[in-house]
Amino acid sequence: MSTDLQTLQPTAELVGRELDLVAVQGRLQDPAARLITLTGTGGVGKSRLAAEAARGVAELFPGGIHPLDLPACPDLETALARIAQIVRGATAPTLLLLDGVEHLAGGLAPALAGHLAATPALTVLATGQEVLRLYGERVVPVPPLPTPGPLLEPDVADVQDNPAVRLFICCAHEANPQFALTAENVEAVVDICNLLEGVPLVLELAARRLRLYPPQELRAWLRRGGDSHLPGPVDVPPRQRSTLAIADWSCRGLSQDQRLLLARLALFQGGLTLATAEKVSPLGAGETAVALEALLDRNLLTLEENPHTDSRLTMSRTLRAYGLALLDAAGPGQAGAARQAHARFYQKLLHTLEDRFHGSEQQRWLRAAAAEHDNVLAALHHLTDAHDQRAPHRTGAAHPRGGRLERERPAALLERAALVTACLCPWLIRGELTQGLRWFDSTERALHDEEGEEDEERLRARARLSTGAGVLAAALGDYDGAAHRQRRAVEAYKRLRDPGAGALAAARRGYALFRCGDRAAGQSLLSAARTTLNVQGDTAGSAEAATALAEVLLAGGESTPARALLERAERIQRQNGAIRDLARTLRVTARLCLHAGDESAARAALRESISLYDSIDERTELPAVLDTFALLLLRTAGQPQRAARLLAAAQALRARTGAGSDGADRDQLPGAAAELRRQLGRTVFASAWAEGLRLRPAAMAAEALAVAEPGRAEERSEAGALTPRQLQVALLVADGMTNRQIAHQLDIAEWTVVNHVRHVMRKLGCNSRVQVAWAVGRRQ
Repeated sequence: MSTDLQTLQPTAELVGRELDLVAVQGRLQDPAARLITLTGTGGVGKSRLAAEAARGVAELFPGGIHPLDLPACPDLETALARIAQIVRGATAPTLLLLDGVEHLAGGLAPALAGHLAATPALTVLATGQEVLRLYGERVVPVPPLPTPGPLLEPDVADVQDNPAVRLFICCAHEANPQFALTAENVEAVVDICNLLEGVPLVLELAARRLRLYPPQELRAWLRRGGDSHLPGPVDVPPRQRSTLAIADWSCRGLSQDQRLLLARLALFQGGLTLATAEKVSPLGAGETAVALEALLDRNLLTLEENPHTDSRLTMSRTLRAYGLALLDAAGPGQAGAARQAHARFYQKLLHTLEDRFHGSEQQRWLRAAAAEHDNVLAALHHLTDAHDQRAPHRTGAAHPRGGRLERERPAALLERAALVTACLCPWLIRGELTQGLRWFDSTERALHDEEGEEDEERLRARARLSTGAGVLAAALGDYDGAAHRQRRAVEAYKRLRDPGAGALAAARRGYALFRCGDRAAGQSLLSAARTTLNVQGDTAGSAEAATALAEVLLAGGESTPARALLERAERIQRQNGAIRDLARTLRVTARLCLHAGDESAARAALRESISLYDSIDERTELPAVLDTFALLLLRTAGQPQRAARLLAAAQALRARTGAGSDGADRDQLPGAAAELRRQLGRTVFASAWAEGLRLRPAAMAAEALAVAEPGRAEERSEAGALTPRQLQVALLVADGMTNRQIAHQLDIAEWTVVNHVRHVMRKLGCNSRVQVAWAVGRRQ
């Protein structure tokens, strides 16, 4: 056995890579796999994984395991000489471990091909940000560690087994032996792991800062960009001693064109589509294609596939910070022009998409807009900064080039207003209510305060901002504020002589007044507005007003006219393909059916409403329909645990978005929760409630749509197909054990437990470990 193996002894536990380790060792055990390359972005842990994998299969290579750190070699010739020295005379199976091939790949590849052909006993395990491109090369992508994802109320038990969290905790113990994951710091730890994207080396470097900051302060420091120069230990290769060193090493050897494109793409938060990259590239079409391919080959960019929208190019947080530094180094003029181009691109894109948010392909375009949320916010901030920088001096002195800049200021503000108003529908659906309202209100105030005579363009922009702000305020449950903003919009549209837009704003004001308690005023405004919208031929606006008016009439006990209005609104909305408006109308229809005692029709309307909201990933109005559905379940009895989960899920989503509760159901919710607690008992109710709080929006809809029809038992067709081992695992899950505890109990690998749990959930039709416990309880 080669003494070189001593250099592979680990200095720390390999965390979160159990399945990856099995995959690499499986390839090393395959005699046909002569060249294996682990590839991934800088800091992802390729070297550590390769060393651990080699150590685990050392007995397969009696000729020795020979590690070679290529970046430590002064030049290619030295690296080739050392490789030749290792390979020379290798007769027994030998493993050559090449670390960091990325900057020598072109020169190494021919020599390695020759050695592999001439030495049958040789196997090569390489790591690098790009592959060697040799025939027979087995490429193993090494992604970042999975992160917990956004959680409203993270629980220690839910996240302690997450790979990114486990690594952070392990490194935190090294920095501060007193550190423990607790209910007080779990939210901050989850946010840190999400923020740092699960990149192991960056997580390790950040955890070292716990010597200086508690987790909550560390999170705030990282959000301010503190991780861009995180220092690391001195006993590692120089390229791994800081986040700046990681990025600098990763970008070493890039051409000027490649650096220029990387800097421009760093402006895009959350990634961008390939088509967008081609449009905003400062290079020609041919040069852009070549540069993109080079950046992808070196894992500086990653192409992420999405089943619902276009694939996106993404860049790690560390590389984005490096790219932005490159952009700023090019000078304020070039950096400013790039940011302005970015903002203009999104202003044009959202304006183009605005009309498609209500068409036949609205699901696709709404998802596309949601994917661009972070980029849109960056564009808005730039347009705001551009307007502020062009503000005239308050001293009264003439502003340099004052005439041109004075024309640019309102232009930048109008561009910002156009982008803000185009975001209304996506923000409503995503539940970005508070943030959206701030942008609408601040932009409207800035236009109002702008000096000079107000022309028609400015007045129309203010009117659109006021009515959009009113819609967002109503979604937040601030109906007084909504009525005030819609009144301003009505007045502006009167000045513009636009009766159609004015009538829609008046209808929305009428509904807000009704929700404030003035039913008579609300009904009067809604009736008049609906008449005007019919005259103007605005069928969508007329249907919206009809649904609101039906709700007002239903509150007054006038069921017959309310039913006629709802039927007309539903017919129009189905014809127009207005998914969100139709879902709202069906929700009111369900309430009407319940008022008439027709629970079957109410259930059907609510199920379709939930399905429609789910189809567009709606988050603002989904809580209200979940509440109504849960109350219906409580009335029909038989599924109290699901009712509890749905009520909790609605509460969690409402807390996440800030959406106001539906006035018709609000007063019943405390009593419903108390009744469910009585039916289920404190312990089962608490478990069901906790499970509901952790559901994600898509899972919330699935939970509701999985409700069995009255009189039919819930069917789990594959429940009886559990193997003895799967049943054993399911019972331990029901006992509250973690995957690690189950693995220890059964003396099997943790990754085996993960697979068993997945199969159990699939066979039992469960979405969570708590549901597995309930399912197993029903089968006992």
